[in-house]
Amino acid sequence: MRQILVVVALLLAACTPGPLRLYSGSTVGWSQAGPGGFANHNGVLTSSGGMGLFWYSAHEFRSYTLRLDWRTQGDSNSGVFIGFPASTDPMSAVDNGYEVQIDATDEPSRTTGAIYGFQSADIAARDRALRPPGEWNTFELVVSGERVRVLLNGVQVNDFTNTDPKRSLASGHIGIQNHGENDVVSFRDIRLTE
Repeated sequence: MRQILVVVALLLAACTPGPLRLYSGSTVGWSQAGPGGFANHNGVLTSSGGMGLFWYSAHEFRSYTLRLDWRTQGDSNSGVFIGFPASTDPMSAVDNGYEVQIDATDEPSRTTGAIYGFQSADIAARDRALRPPGEWNTFELVVSGERVRVLLNGVQVNDFTNTDPKRSLASGHIGIQNHGENDVVSFRDIRLTE
């Protein structure tokens, strides 16, 4: 009986879909919109110039969990964009999607874990979870229909529901921002589970 249970468990594990590795060293499926870009070295993407957007153009996503690691150098700005339509214009993501902010030094509605310009992160939760510049942090964005929950290093810092009929979280692309000349932010291990 024990052997049968082990075989069943192994079969279930084999049938359970794992995360889709959007980036773990290869940039196949990604496109740059706008100026600047990302250097790809040893499994790490590092921003330069901007304001641009490196986005996963190969596929739109619905109801997913996006996990990625990010690290800032000093007071650098960047964000993770979700729910935007395909476009070669980085402002399309700004105007039609949502940005989950990385920079911790802006006002509350624009700080780490905030839905930029729409809803502040829980500042106390953010303060408990956020690691300092130079150290890796992990975002987990859980998108279900028009709702996104933002977890920072395993701590929920935001729970936002879209009510704007001009925007939708229910379907769209994902991307990472290269904000400007003095903003250096690195990303690694970008994975998504639908």
